[in-house]
Amino acid sequence: MLGPIPGQFKKAAAFITALKPETTRQEIPDSAQAGLYLVMQPSGALSWAVRTKIDGKAAKVTIGRYDEIGSNDRAGNIVSSTQALSVTQARAAAEKVIADAKRGNDPRQQKIDRTSVNAWFDEFIKTARATGFKGRAVKASTADEYDRIIATNIKPHWKHVTDIRTLDYRDIEKLLAKLTPGARRNAFAVLSAFFRWKPVARAIGRNIIELAEAPAKAASRDRVLSHEEIKTVWKAAEKCGYPFGPMVQLLLLTGQRRDEIANLKWHELSDDQDAITLEASRTKNSRLHVVPLAPLAKAIIEGLPRIADADGNPSEYVFTTTAKTPFSGFSNGKNALDKHCGEPALADWHLHDLRRTCATELAKLGIKQEVTEAILNHKTGKVSGVAAIYNRYDYQDEKRDALEQWAKRVQAITADNVTIFKKSA
Repeated sequence: MLGPIPGQFKKAAAFITALKPETTRQEIPDSAQAGLYLVMQPSGALSWAVRTKIDGKAAKVTIGRYDEIGSNDRAGNIVSSTQALSVTQARAAAEKVIADAKRGNDPRQQKIDRTSVNAWFDEFIKTARATGFKGRAVKASTADEYDRIIATNIKPHWKHVTDIRTLDYRDIEKLLAKLTPGARRNAFAVLSAFFRWKPVARAIGRNIIELAEAPAKAASRDRVLSHEEIKTVWKAAEKCGYPFGPMVQLLLLTGQRRDEIANLKWHELSDDQDAITLEASRTKNSRLHVVPLAPLAKAIIEGLPRIADADGNPSEYVFTTTAKTPFSGFSNGKNALDKHCGEPALADWHLHDLRRTCATELAKLGIKQEVTEAILNHKTGKVSGVAAIYNRYDYQDEKRDALEQWAKRVQAITADNVTIFKKSA
């Protein structure tokens, strides 16, 4: 390692100019400011870094690139790897970084616009995908849901907010009052994570979510569609067409969760399209899940168009309107579906009721509970405790048989002038 940088600016500049790159990266400590280093890459590129402790852990913060003259007097007020800093400016910036770290503030977060709400939300999503908030990144599907909720239910209502520090609990309550009950609970959950995130709490000075009134918990639903309602929804889905219509039909036939089908990718389908394989990262309980497809479900998939982008590249998503992202227009799709259901409209029902309906109808068909649990990919159920630990049987044959029985029942229910007889004991 080379010797320390001389204390006087002119001598320091001359010393740096005389440096020669080596085959390995060099860190040259400054003699005047503890913790400040000049970093020289084998390419000859020079940058400034500060070594300090943040939350009790050793950390390195890149504060800018070396420039003999430096930028204007404001240089060093933020942390940016692209700003140009002279020796004098780098020392001032390092002193500020170390002082901020001692006060418990992470100076690396200063690269965020300290007042822009949108910039903070963008950084929140970026952090969720990269490192998460508890030492590991959140699931990709969870980060996608955070992003969707922020873009749909939060940002549009806070366009007037120019400084994040002006927000308080009343702003949260006003925002929630504009949303439907389900969207209200989702937005509150995301905002809870956002305002508890240390950089945001430090920027505002407190966790404002703690003072806001939490939305009421969702009442447990037990809505199951009758056979007549199943037929109505199925016929309405046919009228809706791609992508929402066939997506709804697959939700009913497979009993899977909404986003598991809506985000379906072509590579998740088997070569003969008679099964879906969902990786652990795509399921709620983080377990790989195989969903057999009955002939009716397979026929629906075989009839789907393959959407391509403007350059003619086929989309990886089975259900999409943009070719770049999966289908997400659930509110508009549900509204269109309800209109096609005709009058009188179906009483209060949600897409998730299709999953409950599938499970209920499987029970009516005499399917064993553990098979239904396997189809739904439930973590808990009849097989639990020690049995759950040692029983690794995946019920693939039973799942296929059950879903084929259910598909035949759906065909009978949705056919015209067909009487459905109960299965004999």
